[in-house]
Amino acid sequence: MGLRQLALVASAAAIATWVTPAAAWEPEKAIEFVVPYSAGGGSDVNARMLVDTIRKNDLVDQNIMVLNKPGGSGAVGNTYTFSKKGDGHVIQTFNSGQMMSTISNDAAVKLENLTPLGTLALDTLMLVVSADGGAPTYADLVAEAKAEPQSVTVGGAARGSEDNLVFTMLNDSADIELQYVPFEGGGEILAALLGGHIDAAIANPSEVGSQVEAGRVKVLGTFSEERLGEPFSDVPTFIEQGYPEVSFTMFRGYAGPPEMPEEAVAYWNDVLKKASETEQWKNEYVAQSGLIDRYMDAAESKNFYMQEEKKYRALLEAAGFLQ
Repeated sequence: MGLRQLALVASAAAIATWVTPAAAWEPEKAIEFVVPYSAGGGSDVNARMLVDTIRKNDLVDQNIMVLNKPGGSGAVGNTYTFSKKGDGHVIQTFNSGQMMSTISNDAAVKLENLTPLGTLALDTLMLVVSADGGAPTYADLVAEAKAEPQSVTVGGAARGSEDNLVFTMLNDSADIELQYVPFEGGGEILAALLGGHIDAAIANPSEVGSQVEAGRVKVLGTFSEERLGEPFSDVPTFIEQGYPEVSFTMFRGYAGPPEMPEEAVAYWNDVLKKASETEQWKNEYVAQSGLIDRYMDAAESKNFYMQEEKKYRALLEAAGFLQ
């Protein structure tokens, strides 16, 4: 082989080495899965079901630890994730409520400070009462509120949250004055309802499904555009009950710290996609929690979240939560 041929071979080998992709990123230690709310709420249920799905389907080799970091309507958890800048071993739940709270509270950590990883479902909310002594129907609750303004207490997440927003929709649409009682998370709200400390509560379907089936909680209406599946198929929407403007859909997604490596984003994107396709996720969580099955990858989620952020800002301004 001549010198020219040897040079060409060496050059080709160098180019081949240069264009060979680096090894795909994989976690090298335990994963921290941050839930910015207390145990028992919708985000906590979502995270633990996802972890169980990942574990039982062998989608991640490392252990995943769920860390509940409630406080500040999601701000504490968001800030913790933000502090793990560039770390692919930290992920968190990210939903409409967190986003709305960052807007209404002008939080230091917002969507732009996190890395969207994917979305697996759309969710809604419902108004529930205790099956033991709660208002028989929404019409009865409205009548009670009209007879004595501020006498009916409704529990929900912190002020400026999605719970607070739909609460405002109820007041405005029926021209009533319900009294809002804020809590840190869904678990606390449900405990207050069952303990008789509030008259009604705003909750995610996943938070109250088992209580509905056990006969402890009754749903007076859903904020969805159409009726949900079992065990809520007999529950009318507020639209059906004569309030066409009372509806709300939220997303359930996931995010990581800022500057997460692209390889790590791709890794979690793949894990979330595979999890969303399992029968366990579809049947044991989505179907039983009254969710809408909707997968969006990291790029789609980022664009969707940015659009939702604009929409929520407009809704919050219209409701008087922003100055």
